[in-house]
Amino acid sequence: MHRIARLAIPAIAILIIGVIGGSAATTKSTPTRQDMAKKILSSGAAKNLTGPARAYIESTARGDHRLAPDTSAITQKGNKVNSAKPVGGGSLPNVRVNNPALDTHQVAQTTQSETSIAVSGSNVAVGYNDSQGGLLFLVAGDDLTGYAYSTDGGQTFTDGGVLPNAGGSVNVGDPWLASDSGGNMYFSTLTIDGTTGMLLVGVSRSADGGRTWTPAASIPPPQNILFTSADKEALTTGPGNGNLYAAWDDFSFDVTGNFSLGLPVAHSSDGGRTWSTSYAAQFTFPPTGCSFQQWIGAQPFVVSGTVYVAAEQFKVDDPDCTGGTFSNNETVYVSRDSGATWSAGAAIPITPSTQIGAFVLGPSQYMRNLEFPTLAALKGNVYMTWNDGGDGSGHSHIRLAQLDGSGNLMGNTSWITSGTNDEAQPTLSGDSGGLHVAYYQISTDPTGNGQLDVFISNSSNGNSWKLQRVTSRSFPGVYTLPQFDPLIAFAYMGDYIASAADGQHVYMAWGDNRDIVIDFLWPNGRNDPNVYFAKQ
Repeated sequence: MHRIARLAIPAIAILIIGVIGGSAATTKSTPTRQDMAKKILSSGAAKNLTGPARAYIESTARGDHRLAPDTSAITQKGNKVNSAKPVGGGSLPNVRVNNPALDTHQVAQTTQSETSIAVSGSNVAVGYNDSQGGLLFLVAGDDLTGYAYSTDGGQTFTDGGVLPNAGGSVNVGDPWLASDSGGNMYFSTLTIDGTTGMLLVGVSRSADGGRTWTPAASIPPPQNILFTSADKEALTTGPGNGNLYAAWDDFSFDVTGNFSLGLPVAHSSDGGRTWSTSYAAQFTFPPTGCSFQQWIGAQPFVVSGTVYVAAEQFKVDDPDCTGGTFSNNETVYVSRDSGATWSAGAAIPITPSTQIGAFVLGPSQYMRNLEFPTLAALKGNVYMTWNDGGDGSGHSHIRLAQLDGSGNLMGNTSWITSGTNDEAQPTLSGDSGGLHVAYYQISTDPTGNGQLDVFISNSSNGNSWKLQRVTSRSFPGVYTLPQFDPLIAFAYMGDYIASAADGQHVYMAWGDNRDIVIDFLWPNGRNDPNVYFAKQ
């Protein structure tokens, strides 16, 4: 029976970027930033950091600019995927989003992946991580958040380069896009803030369909925070113009030295000019014991005046440091006052989608994966999907839950996919036509290695689903252990893909390795991560 490899990856990292942490002059009783970074890395929460956060915290702990990871973060090997052959059927037209001809600045730094998308009329904008925008050591001009735009509904795209840094700040990826009813687009990214030196969430605005963007201005950290590091942010819009919600997970120390893990949600009613931030959930480490709670993969969503935020939760109950009890859940929190206060909804137990944190597609081809939730609405009802290994097949499949107005589970969860293929990284959208969930499907190629396609499942009622192949060509993994790209984390091939629906079409963007690069390192060629788009 096939069971996908689960990397014991202390870093679920994305881009391995280095930063200066620094340590300001402090009193004897106040920990330095270096002390606080070391404490984060020594906690159980360090096992579930994305790349920008891990790179920032490691560099702060070391006090240097080095980009290379301290370790490969892989402590065990897994078995190669053993899936069915790819599902047949016709595909949708595929359009490449970024321009590989622009990947000329740094040898081997040719990775564009991890996508987000926003749509307004015929304008389509796609954001992605872009390793071309950085050097091997941090400099002020580094920028790893790329984008492209289309003015013809996605028939063609123009590579826009990188999202502008705010003065002194450095954008480091994890893109997320949204649009409001006035046609404005918004773009969030992790950014090393030029004023505080902390890793925060930056937000940009476009008033011209994604062609140009304002510099990514940082959302201020919560009050009474001595040090914080944001991770894995996402953005959505509510009714009206400029009504924004951003959510992320954080690692923070307050002015008294208390160490907390939290799920902050920030609200702006003026298009990102000002923000108010509250915590949907937060865990403060007690003075003794080894218990902790951590959230990752935050997903905000607004429907009928109610704000939802969902995230994957890792929870350890271990007050005596004897090993304790571990649980893994999809958690939901709800606010009815524009994010000022929050109440807990569902906590749905889940099973990891892989055994060691990654699919093993082939020799040196690892694809790490977690179980991030994604939210959408159909006829006023809220639904949540994620990839889950708990159906008993030994494979990762897409699971669906319906939520009530308090964020609690309605009835039982169900499975959108099944069988002997593996599915991962779902993205859910909804419109008057139904629910639409796009995802990677992993199958076995003729050589016995894993290959990927994108599929979309559509439902008018949330019960029965119709399958459509999206990719016009299956593609293999790329070399991630060791990495071919010096700025990219081990086992990274993107942590999510993107979709959006406008009532007429479903728009999808994903990382795709079908193209070939030939250079002096690879005279016979290697597969190259680029971004592709399709419209249903």
